[in-house]
Amino acid sequence: MILKEASAVAADIAELEQLRASASHTHHAAIDKRLVRLRKGATGERSAAHFLNREFGNSESIGLVHDVRIAVGGDVAQIDHLIIHRFQQAAWLLETKSYSGRLSCDEHGDWTMWYGKKPTPVASPVNQARRQAILLRQWLDEAKVTTVRTITPVVLVSPTSSVKRKHLASDAHVVKSDNFGAWWLQQADKIGVVSALSMFGRHLANGMSAQDLTELGQRLSDAYVPAVRDWRKELSIPAKAIAPAAELTPSPAPMPAAFPHTIDTVHGAITIRELPDGRLALRSDTNEELISVVRGACKGKARWNPRFKNWVFDAELFDDIRVAIARKLDA
Repeated sequence: MILKEASAVAADIAELEQLRASASHTHHAAIDKRLVRLRKGATGERSAAHFLNREFGNSESIGLVHDVRIAVGGDVAQIDHLIIHRFQQAAWLLETKSYSGRLSCDEHGDWTMWYGKKPTPVASPVNQARRQAILLRQWLDEAKVTTVRTITPVVLVSPTSSVKRKHLASDAHVVKSDNFGAWWLQQADKIGVVSALSMFGRHLANGMSAQDLTELGQRLSDAYVPAVRDWRKELSIPAKAIAPAAELTPSPAPMPAAFPHTIDTVHGAITIRELPDGRLALRSDTNEELISVVRGACKGKARWNPRFKNWVFDAELFDDIRVAIARKLDA
């Protein structure tokens, strides 16, 4: 059962876009970089939530809590997804990473993201998940919640990424989001039939009831601490680089679009449809000039899928791509 849905990041994106509109051009690159990161992260979490909801959303014994932000002492635990099994009194804490390349860990525990042959050092996602698990345990103890005995941190990565696991520790769990359901079942199988049955019987009597599970989900939802961010300060943009409100030209509100959505042009039609994970897929008629226009508009914003011959991108980028197509057609 789904105990809490994810909170939207649309407000953060809108705030950054407003900051970009008022900031001097010298700061646009930094803002654009942060916008890309936000949108990419939102897409990764939305995709993971889609797979998790499909796998566990209708279960009566498993609770899903998306987007947990709870205050613990002077810190805040930020958990992308939390799975709670009421019979096993166990939780799996999922840290989502939207990596699109090859992730590797060396024998020293240092992590690297590879894009082709280019290495980029990254913070250990396993340690990040473990830190959140420690904070969650502290919150449960302070809240006197005794119905969660174990917390297993897991790193969820994109289905399109790859992971080099040679030096991964046995307790370091890195799983592709579309394969998490199968991985989770394998973990349950390791318990063994006899152990599983004894666990089931033991906790059915004095473990977590359906009401306990629902109430825990509600307590986590009630404890949610919204993130308050000063984007100008985070991006080191001085106040003098922000134009006064009176000097700003208001941007037109984006036009709502229902999907599938068709854009008719003199060169043919462009069709956009919504994918199950919330992303959009764009495909054009096989006119060379139209293909060139679409390629130029999608470059840097969308990923080409050669199998289905379409461009896949975050829903938040729909208006940007639509405007880019219109400008290229008018050029």
